[in-house]
Amino acid sequence: MNPDKLNPTLPQAPPTLVEEDDREPTKEELMEDIRIGIIQAKAGYGRPARESITELRREIYGDADSG
Repeated sequence: MNPDKLNPTLPQAPPTLVEEDDREPTKEELMEDIRIGIIQAKAGYGRPARESITELRREIYGDADSG
C-alpha cells in the first residue's frame, strides 16, 4: 500500500460509540482504522513512539530513572 495515494480526508466519527459491543471487528473495520491512523500520522497527529514509551516507563517505574 502506498501511503501517498491515500485520501487525506478523515471520515466523520460515528455519532455514538457503543461500549457494550463485544463482537470482534470485521476485516473492513480494522483496515479502515489502520487507514485513518496512517492518514493521521502523515498529517502530524499523535506523538513519537519513543516519547510515549518514555512516559509509560515513568508511570510504571516512577521518576527515579528520568533525570
